Amino acid sequence: MSERISDRTASLNHWIDTAEITQVVNRYFRALDERVFDASHLGRIFTAGAGVIRPNGTQLTGPAAIGDGHRESLARFESTQHLLTGHDVIVAGDNATVRANLVAMHLWDGARKSAGSAEDYFVAGSVITVRLQLTPQGWKITELVNDTIWRAGSGFTAMAHTGRPTS
Repeated sequence: MSERISDRTASLNHWIDTAEITQVVNRYFRALDERVFDASHLGRIFTAGAGVIRPNGTQLTGPAAIGDGHRESLARFESTQHLLTGHDVIVAGDNATVRANLVAMHLWDGARKSAGSAEDYFVAGSVITVRLQLTPQGWKITELVNDTIWRAGSGFTAMAHTGRPTS
């Protein structure tokens, strides 16, 4: 009987970790869409030395740099929506990895919340790989890699630079 209880406790702990890890990853993408880029907020999601590796290979390191980089990069968009699915979570002690699928919709400034024309938006499908560590404050991201698989819409060249797209 005690072996069965021990197995159930281990299983329950696994599902609690999986839920907490999934929430941390989702909170990061929510912060992008809601444009919450301050270091104190992102410090609840990332470790101090965490890195975000963008599709173009550049890396932002630490919550302040991650926030500043996203603030600058996303300034060219009227709005964004990041949709995550298929979180595959693997927990190994105090470390975890997640693989998830991402579809990210970006409406260019001036689109007036309409994706009626390919000139109004940029959308990408990516695989997100995340490494996390269990800290005294809970699970935090140590590394997030965004590997873009496909793109549609306009402005691909502009995505490689910061600021607004040129006409």
